[in-house]
Amino acid sequence: MHDAQSADRWAILELRHRYMRSVDLKDWAAVGETLAPEMVARYRPDLATEGADALLAELRTRLTDDRITVHQVGNPSIEIDGDRAAGTWTVSDRTVCTDVGCVVEGASLSTDRYRRDPRRGWLITEISYRRLCETSVSLADLPSFRVLATPATGLALS
Repeated sequence: MHDAQSADRWAILELRHRYMRSVDLKDWAAVGETLAPEMVARYRPDLATEGADALLAELRTRLTDDRITVHQVGNPSIEIDGDRAAGTWTVSDRTVCTDVGCVVEGASLSTDRYRRDPRRGWLITEISYRRLCETSVSLADLPSFRVLATPATGLALS
């Protein structure tokens, strides 16, 4: 790989990690900075969201303070073609749903598309998930389970 392509690859790696980290932190302004206005998100076959503003509104609605998420992305395969790129990632996620009393864990393959904006750098134009596995367990089945800290409570683990 030559230097420019290597720099682009690192920029895309950082972009995808920043997107996931910002979702987990519920930093909606930071999520918006990673998205192209025309982006499309397909998290399930029956759920497609078109446009960055629509996706941000949906995430705000779904990921309330009662939903604690942790996402990890890895094993990237990134192909760059000028100012366009495509990437495939493995995604592991955990959502603690304190509002309905369960923990959901899953594994997915994410196929993404990106474009380079002259002012904003690389942006996400498409995220498509293919769910490989999903499990759920009731918090009632985990009697010792406790949420000790969340960004919403301002508490920190010591």
